[in-house]
Amino acid sequence: MKPIPLLLIVLVLVAPASAQLVVPDISQEAMTLDLDSAATKRLASIEDFVAEKQWDAVATLLRQTQSEKADKLVAIAPGWYVSVARFCQSQATLLPKPGLIAYRRQVDATAKKWFDDIQDQRGLEPSRQRAAWLRIVRQAFASSSADEALARLAEQSFERADYAAARTYWEMLLPASGPLRSAAGLGLLRHPDPNSDAAQIRAQLILCSLFEKDPERVSQEIAAFRRLHGNSAGRIAGRDGILVDLLSSMIADQEAGVSKANEMTSLDRHIWTVELPNGSETGFAEMIPVVAGETLFVSNGESVFAFTASSGQPKWSETAEPARDPQASVIHALADPVAPKRPIDGHARHSLSVYGDRLYARLGTSITGKAKQETNAHSELVGLDVGDGEGKLVWRIDAKEIDPQDPLSVASPWCFEGPPAADSQRVLVVLRRSLPQEQLNVACFDADTARLIWNRKVGITVASTEEAVNSTSHLELTVAEDTAFVSTDAGTIVAIDVHDGAIRWARTYVSDAVNSSRDGRREGHTPPIYHDGVLYVAPLDTDLLMAIHAESGLLLWQHQWPDPIRYVLGVAKNTLIVQGRSLWGVTLTSGKSAWPHRRVGNEDPEGFSAGRGVLIHGDVCWPNRDELVMVASDSGQILRRIAVRESLGLSGGHLTNSGASLTISRGAQLSVFGLHH
Repeated sequence: MKPIPLLLIVLVLVAPASAQLVVPDISQEAMTLDLDSAATKRLASIEDFVAEKQWDAVATLLRQTQSEKADKLVAIAPGWYVSVARFCQSQATLLPKPGLIAYRRQVDATAKKWFDDIQDQRGLEPSRQRAAWLRIVRQAFASSSADEALARLAEQSFERADYAAARTYWEMLLPASGPLRSAAGLGLLRHPDPNSDAAQIRAQLILCSLFEKDPERVSQEIAAFRRLHGNSAGRIAGRDGILVDLLSSMIADQEAGVSKANEMTSLDRHIWTVELPNGSETGFAEMIPVVAGETLFVSNGESVFAFTASSGQPKWSETAEPARDPQASVIHALADPVAPKRPIDGHARHSLSVYGDRLYARLGTSITGKAKQETNAHSELVGLDVGDGEGKLVWRIDAKEIDPQDPLSVASPWCFEGPPAADSQRVLVVLRRSLPQEQLNVACFDADTARLIWNRKVGITVASTEEAVNSTSHLELTVAEDTAFVSTDAGTIVAIDVHDGAIRWARTYVSDAVNSSRDGRREGHTPPIYHDGVLYVAPLDTDLLMAIHAESGLLLWQHQWPDPIRYVLGVAKNTLIVQGRSLWGVTLTSGKSAWPHRRVGNEDPEGFSAGRGVLIHGDVCWPNRDELVMVASDSGQILRRIAVRESLGLSGGHLTNSGASLTISRGAQLSVFGLHH
């Protein structure tokens, strides 16, 4: 069954008539956030001014508090924090007409100037236009200029094929009335009086679903549109006419072009295998490759290797022997690798990220939580040109040099976590520092020059290991809707604006690591999965599986999962695929099992997961010790079993899908297979 639209879920879950500040129970929080009690008290006084209809005072209070305390956080529900700026914007959208008029007398001139400044700069590059529109939306959402800024953001997102972001910005322009205004008061921002045609906006939302190739959703939306706006005229996809007729024609054209073929994916051959050096550290290390075009890249923490995916031959090397000498495939290596002196608690994980012709790697010791006695902790980020530069180093950032003016930088330097998230302008990465308290930050660097743009403190938490033992972790950002999301695996999930580093919201939960003599985190890698405006998160310090509205931080549902989740694979055929010892399908709207009478795997250790699975053409390839199991994502039905141990003498491992090939990585060994569909 098709998921219920997000807004309907919100209407069911949200009851209060307006946003209410609450006093959080700090003793229950695993991470100390940047809260401000003075701002909370000042904002709580708004209700008194509203009751007395002192609209100028309300407007002044909202504007001044936002200006002075914009980056601080306030609690609006247990476990739900938003920035002071966002809270003020939410309150402004809920003001009655006299209050909104008073508020706009104070903010409209500034917002209009910001908008006009963009218009006056002809030829301004799209990224700078976007940043300017976002400034209006983030700082003056209830102004008379914000609806036009939202429309521009939605149109630009649609043109970039970012249909989920386009949907989010267009939905903010839909009329908000009744219970939906209450939902907006809790943090779901909706413009109070958009100067836009609701029929035109809803038509654009259907167009998003059409381009996302979601026929079931399109069918439901066009039926509702026909009832609401059956005679509305407008312009869609460059054509003028009755909107429902134009949309129906486009739907028919798409249906005519859909292939009815139902082919099955299979592995048709084993191409090559290589054993990489394990680096300077001892113990088991996970090496997760990434495939870009025809090249497979992988790192062992000391070096970055590049292979031609179809043959295993070293990329950009005169060596012709495939995979015989891995060193011939090294495109970059640490100048002076060192081994840690103290033991490391946890498994090292080495992964990479690629954007365009740029590859990014985190190199050095796998330490992210440094013991007091450890002197050999080093981490750095490198950006490599893997286009015309053939792997040439573009820039390098040493974590110790991020903030040389910080008095703690010598005794307690920063460590990089997992690989960065990147776009054409910026590179974002999570930082950790162990002493005197464990602190997490998110930093943003210029993609071309590696200049530090901003460095934002997320929070302070309890160290997860003893002071005499190093620890390792691999936090990775998820970027969507102009926001970077990080699950800290320490009781908190945070959303940060990618342009200025402002924290937009934070969600907290009870962490199993609190008051524990040992690390309460399990093994795995679970960065948030973003799909259709929702984050799906399974933090490693709890057995909770959560769905969170990405734009606001509103918790849609959460469940205590019976099988501790190690990986969240993604969404396929309207089903969330999660993996613990077994494989599970989850219903998007409720969080309950989508395969009520079936799960893949069993209590026999031979049937446990043996690495991270992968989605292939809408279905799941799941590894156990002896087999790769192809599973239908919508039903959980096993489609095929591939006996890799019996036929090839290989065991299961982490899977990477490149479209034309499938890679199994088990420790330092990589095996590549051809995919046939």
